[in-house]
Amino acid sequence: MTTPKALLTGGTGFLGSHVAEMLCERGFDVRATVRSSSDLRWIESLPLELVEADFSDPTGLAAMLAGVDTVVHIAGITRAADPAAFERVNAAGTGALAAAAGTAGVERFVYVSSLAARGPDGAAGPTSAYGRSKRGGEQRLAGLANRGAAPPIVRTLRPGGIYGPRDDDLLMMFQMARRGLLVVPASRGRLQPVHVLDVARSVVSAAQAEDSGDPGPLPVAGSEIVDWADVANTLRRVMERKIRVIQVPAAGFMTAGALAELASRVAGKTPAFDRRKASDLTRTTWTTQLEHTTRVLDWKPEIDIETGMTATAAWYVEQGWLDR
Repeated sequence: MTTPKALLTGGTGFLGSHVAEMLCERGFDVRATVRSSSDLRWIESLPLELVEADFSDPTGLAAMLAGVDTVVHIAGITRAADPAAFERVNAAGTGALAAAAGTAGVERFVYVSSLAARGPDGAAGPTSAYGRSKRGGEQRLAGLANRGAAPPIVRTLRPGGIYGPRDDDLLMMFQMARRGLLVVPASRGRLQPVHVLDVARSVVSAAQAEDSGDPGPLPVAGSEIVDWADVANTLRRVMERKIRVIQVPAAGFMTAGALAELASRVAGKTPAFDRRKASDLTRTTWTTQLEHTTRVLDWKPEIDIETGMTATAAWYVEQGWLDR
């Protein structure tokens, strides 16, 4: 039996490193793209072939795809000082890779998009430059598939809010909770967070499941819908301490996002928190139905929020991240 060969982009990141581990466990021969600045700490012990990639270089793309039967495309940016960078990396980069994969004879292309490409509940479409760029990546991939220029099997996944070990984005929330204080939005918005291992399973399922003729997009989220009060109460139990919860209006979060953008611009850095994230956290609801994904991939989330957050907190403690 021939060993499947997968090209994985974004394998050094939060989600990508978990997918890399799972692909190796499932018997894939994995070639992972890296940059000169990539932090390899999560994947350095894995049996991976590492290649530096430039998605704007057709010759380099062809070499990178040689011998590959499956592409798992996770790489992208979620933050950018210049909004045009979202389109260049998330949309154009996806299109270039998919076109090259089609030319190279790759059999399957799995694209990890985002629920932001759909937009929040009730919206007519994406509401941020990031979301529009992820939708743009989906559209480019679908256009290539319609013309027969993409790999024969294409699947697009749309994860919602992902949390778990190795995640930097929600670390501050756990750090605050450990100190007995938690600042949350004064919002009735609802969330459907999903553990990173559940998302990784969905990605690997998309890379292995039989072709159903349904490319998606397939939503990926947890089984529980919660609000910020639920999150605070879960953290009280997980951290086993009293936590004072301070609710801040949306305007306060938006101001903080704007100030963070300004400070990052002055420093010449990409902001870790911005108005898009502030809006996502405070002004909108992000939920979805999972029946479609379960039917196509035979997948459903297995890790409930309490179990997932307990494991995440334990991992942060083990790594010393809560003491940063």
